[in-house]
Amino acid sequence: DVRALLDQLAVLDRPSLEEMGMAAARQMIAGMRDLVDAPVGALAVMRDVAIPGPDGTPLPARLYDARAERRPGPLLVYLHGGGWVMGDIPFYDPLCAAIARGLDLPVLSVGYRLAPEHPWPAAPDDCEAAARWAASGPDALGRTPTGIALAGDSAGGNLAIVTALALRDAPAAVPLLALWPIYPAA
Repeated sequence: DVRALLDQLAVLDRPSLEEMGMAAARQMIAGMRDLVDAPVGALAVMRDVAIPGPDGTPLPARLYDARAERRPGPLLVYLHGGGWVMGDIPFYDPLCAAIARGLDLPVLSVGYRLAPEHPWPAAPDDCEAAARWAASGPDALGRTPTGIALAGDSAGGNLAIVTALALRDAPAAVPLLALWPIYPAA
């Protein structure tokens, strides 16, 4: 399957990501989700929430849960990859839904600000603010976390590590229970 996908991509007459510009590269990556990923599948909860950002701008987030209701328990905060310049919540819907079903945990996917429009430290500031917000058990979340886990892939793995260090130095309202950096830029 991977060989067939790579062969299809090789025959496309298109410039490389570096040559096409940021907007076109982001659009192309977003358009590939259904080609390279499994369907989202059934979930009891998949809804958008807004997180107060550190600069006052709301950060988009999406909650995934296999259960409609849940007793207090752990919450996983997912930080997407994309080299700090690409990636978004919808692209990671299939993965976050699979994690929510597979681990039987609510998953909160965070849309942090991307570079180059928002230079460092916008992304780590956003991720820390989102983790602290989630740990506080806000009504908008509809879940009462007793602890949080941080996860992310590539750049998101880096942001999960950086956020874990921030929470080590100044703990959130509930403890950090786990860290799951997936092929992190570390």
